[in-house]
Amino acid sequence: MDSTFDKDADLTIETYMSYLKQDKDKVMDIPIGTSKEILKSFLPMSPLSNLLVDILFEWGNEYLSSQKMEKVDLALLNFGGIRAALPQGKITIGDVYQIIPFDNSVAFVFIKGSELKKMFDRFTEKKNAPLANVQTTYSANRLFSCTIGGTPLEPDKTYTLVTIDFLALGGDDFLKQLHFESTLYLNTLLRDVLLDAIKQKTVQGIEIEGVKDHRVIIKPTP
Repeated sequence: MDSTFDKDADLTIETYMSYLKQDKDKVMDIPIGTSKEILKSFLPMSPLSNLLVDILFEWGNEYLSSQKMEKVDLALLNFGGIRAALPQGKITIGDVYQIIPFDNSVAFVFIKGSELKKMFDRFTEKKNAPLANVQTTYSANRLFSCTIGGTPLEPDKTYTLVTIDFLALGGDDFLKQLHFESTLYLNTLLRDVLLDAIKQKTVQGIEIEGVKDHRVIIKPTP
């Protein structure tokens, strides 16, 4: 196959598609904030993954508050869904699309602690997930302890987990085959949650920076 097959191309459509691409590029180049440093995502935790899951946690609390519902207990994302680093300096809409290219939407999972423990038991220091309002400690590559909001996991308590539809539906096996008390799926994209958070911080004159803490602790091997 060569250019012979292009000789009758519809230049009207070709021109139209070219204009669409130009318009898309203009939108993607729109600056929405600034970052103090390059932020990357990596196991078992990172400044970027912590930042993203904390933003989701905060958004989830604001949403449930607006609905007169109980607060979120924890937030969950996956490292595989974070596909690029956040650059230092100017942040554009296109940067956010590169970081979160998938159209995953926000989901709330209401789950007993006994079921949630099954998820934590699947984690190791080499295979876990970004979590907010949770501290996990690993020893010999296995979960040693876990607290939510500073309190040990309670088997009979119903927890409110904010995550994305991909994970709530069993993606990455974190929540696969676990029993939920109920679920709430929204049409809000995780990417839009991040875009709005960056814009709000910019309005407040705040630069984006990574979140560095001790939510994941690796005990030294004896």
